[in-house]
Amino acid sequence: MSNGQKAFLIAFIFLVLFFCSFTFWKELEADFSAIAYLEGKGYRSVRITGQLAEGHGCKPDDAYRFSFDAIPSDGKKRVGGKVCGGGTDTWYEENVLW
Repeated sequence: MSNGQKAFLIAFIFLVLFFCSFTFWKELEADFSAIAYLEGKGYRSVRITGQLAEGHGCKPDDAYRFSFDAIPSDGKKRVGGKVCGGGTDTWYEENVLW
């Protein structure tokens, strides 16, 4: 393999990795947005535990619908709930898990 072919192959691999990373970032952007919202409300150790189906407690225009668990600001018990948003507003609902 000549040096030109090696350079072309390396450039092609770099380009593929760049587009793959951009695609994965777009997929995870809603998760990061929900976590940032919950951390802004005082939660810590936020974990997104699943994605809710459309019509399960969120508005139809919400861009993301997740179940979560986290430790609230009082830090006594881990709570869980759902966080919806990305449409006209963001909101959450919590339930004590443990």
